[in-house]
Amino acid sequence: MTSVEERRRRSHNVLLTAFCILITLWIWKLSYPQASLVKAYSDHVPSTPTPPPPAESSSAPTPEAAIGKHLKLHASDIYEGTFNGTITDKAAVIIESRFRTNLIPLILHFGSVLGDGWPILIFTSIESVSQFSASSALDRYLQTGIVQVRVLPQSLMLTDPDAFNRFLTQKWLWENLSPSEHVLLFQSDSMLCANAARSVNDYFEYDFVGAPTAAGVGNHGYNGGLSLRKRSSTLRVLEEWDYEETKKEGDKNTGDRFEDQWYYNRFVCPFEALANAKETNKRWFRFKELQEREEAEGIQPEEDGAINLPSVEVARTFSVKTIDYPHPLGVHQIHKWKEDQVSTLNEWCPEYKLCSEDHVHE
Repeated sequence: MTSVEERRRRSHNVLLTAFCILITLWIWKLSYPQASLVKAYSDHVPSTPTPPPPAESSSAPTPEAAIGKHLKLHASDIYEGTFNGTITDKAAVIIESRFRTNLIPLILHFGSVLGDGWPILIFTSIESVSQFSASSALDRYLQTGIVQVRVLPQSLMLTDPDAFNRFLTQKWLWENLSPSEHVLLFQSDSMLCANAARSVNDYFEYDFVGAPTAAGVGNHGYNGGLSLRKRSSTLRVLEEWDYEETKKEGDKNTGDRFEDQWYYNRFVCPFEALANAKETNKRWFRFKELQEREEAEGIQPEEDGAINLPSVEVARTFSVKTIDYPHPLGVHQIHKWKEDQVSTLNEWCPEYKLCSEDHVHE
């Protein structure tokens, strides 16, 4: 090979290497829009050693935490994002595995009703991260940390309701929401009404509150599509029961397929279901449901650590789905409402039109 050919070959290799580096940096910037090379460098510059901080009482989830029976987390699934916001005792959470443009106005509205004290966490796929920051209006909140984008495990496929139910009945999400105690879960088909006199904070005393379910429509309990939950109580349930196992053991009429009904059935025993249970499935009711256990021990709902669930009258002031209330704080699945119900919302909660039907959580 001549010296000229050798120089050409080297020049070609240099150009190819530079091109690959540029492509890598471009992909990295799209995936981590708030990060920078300067920040990445400064994070790794040695500094004066300081004593390690005391260990937190609630340890961070390990990469091996299970998601359902067949999904495991790996180190590559954990998103080490750079966020400026500080999560305290409360957070609003929306889980959407793919980006849709109608999510932006919905999230902005939730942020305006909740206020700056409520950080909003968007759990999505790594492919969708950069699309959320493309909105100038939302990016302002991303820069301040009021809205944060977090990546779902790459092995997780939320393609159907069963996958979503399995995800919400595993510890990964709830441990990653630490230190928030009050978690507002909302979906793209839910809405908070700006005209409401109440706020989400008014329901902090309850362990689980959502739109109550009407008799004949479904099982007793609260709908999870727009719901406020205590993280500590949720983790208590997950420590004692396994979703997949209890779903197999329970009678098909107990409603354990859906995560919101499953949690409700763990919080308080459904006596109607107990009366109708088949003999072969009565062993499911050997579980000591949390609220019954506390009542037997003389623990009242007002005491710290006791399970406290709202009445139907209280729950319907929080959210409406199948049991009507004229002036609720929120609404869910309006597209399933009767026409005369929807007409009353035009005055009370006109922002319901921002809701979407396009999701897999039903």
